[in-house]
Amino acid sequence: MNRALLKQDAKDAMNLANPHPCLVTLALLAVSIAASIILGVVSAIFSIGGALTGSDAVSVVGALIYFVVAVVVALLLATVEYGYYVYSLKVFKHEEAGIGDLFGHFHMLFKVFGLSLWMSLFIMLWSCLCYIPGIIAALRYSQAFFILAENPDKGIRECVNESKLLMSGHLWEYFVLQLSFILWILLVSVTCGIAALYVAPYMNITQAGYYLSLKPSPYSGGQTGGTYASDGFVN
Repeated sequence: MNRALLKQDAKDAMNLANPHPCLVTLALLAVSIAASIILGVVSAIFSIGGALTGSDAVSVVGALIYFVVAVVVALLLATVEYGYYVYSLKVFKHEEAGIGDLFGHFHMLFKVFGLSLWMSLFIMLWSCLCYIPGIIAALRYSQAFFILAENPDKGIRECVNESKLLMSGHLWEYFVLQLSFILWILLVSVTCGIAALYVAPYMNITQAGYYLSLKPSPYSGGQTGGTYASDGFVN
């Protein structure tokens, strides 16, 4: 894989996108902050209410309401984040994309949350054996959300199994691709997160391009595992 070309194509796609991916990422960040504020306010209201009344019943009811609100917020936030995968694919493919892509998939709320839960559960189980199996599992499942983003009718297990198929023989290659962003991630830390407005879409759009490079070519007899050559995707 030609990582330099893949990253350059991602940058070119970002420059051509309108609105710029930084603005879409800012919208995603605003949603995440709003979700945190909502949870904080709900928690504070019932904590103060329980302290003022001294009633255990108020505290219990407050905890139950907080749990319900937290679940609803998590479901909605996961769906918005899924929209970011859809957006990233569109940007890399030079298709029309915008902030609306973040909020147009609430009908898939439970499927998105189910896929996230499935992946998290199995990565956690593999991690219980050792860190390395957990990392390998995460790499194998890494394309599942891009698969769902491009094929919303596919089931959860279908997306996971297809991700494992696409990543067969490419785990180290993808791992090195992630490592190549280490300096960018350090920049995010140094700038107290401000640089994430550029780094987050840059990484996600590059990963979208990598996913597209793994897809079977119509000229390859259905085989997966394309490489990113100097003139585009080939097998």
